Amino acid sequence: MSADTLTRQVGAKARSGCLGCLWQVGLVLLLGVVLMIALTGVFYPWAFYLGGKFHILPYWQGVGRAHAESGDYLVWVQFEPTTRGSRLYMASNLTGNAYVCTPKAERFRMHLGGSMRKNLNLSTDGEAISLYMNYWPLFYGQFIGDRRPRLEFRGKWQNPNIVMDDHGSIGRAFEPDGTVYRGHGGSRPYMDEVVPITFVQGSRSEFDKACAALRR
Repeated sequence: MSADTLTRQVGAKARSGCLGCLWQVGLVLLLGVVLMIALTGVFYPWAFYLGGKFHILPYWQGVGRAHAESGDYLVWVQFEPTTRGSRLYMASNLTGNAYVCTPKAERFRMHLGGSMRKNLNLSTDGEAISLYMNYWPLFYGQFIGDRRPRLEFRGKWQNPNIVMDDHGSIGRAFEPDGTVYRGHGGSRPYMDEVVPITFVQGSRSEFDKACAALRR
């Protein structure tokens, strides 16, 4: 056997081996996703019915518009159940991501948490829900000290929507011109203006388009 033939055979085996490894990794990842979905179905079956209809992935996403004195704020949320959270309170804990678009079309990526009551039925219609979020930029969110803006929303499900208010958090988080409040004034009112907001089911791309329209 010539050296060239041997080299080609070794190269072919190496390529075949690499493809086999990639296929195995992909299969393991797929099985992991299926297992996580199955476990969610066991412990949090209501997650597949958030919004009132069955969906194969156990999360919910939606977009809301808050009409505050400082302008209109767009908020996109995506959340799912999580085992993490306070052990002192009996609650169904939520985790996810959010984006906030200010009246100046400035966008903030947020880390989201929240809760609903423990032992939920499949239908969450009428159930109370609270969501909170703080600034969490992609890739380096865990390394920053100032996590403003911070927002909080409280309300209940009115399927297929979530009807909430901001509990005064927009007024605390933003200046009258729509920029983030960076001061440390102790006299700043905790709850001045309470702004209603209704989240309707919507995708991140819908939020992006609506935010871009604010720049025009």
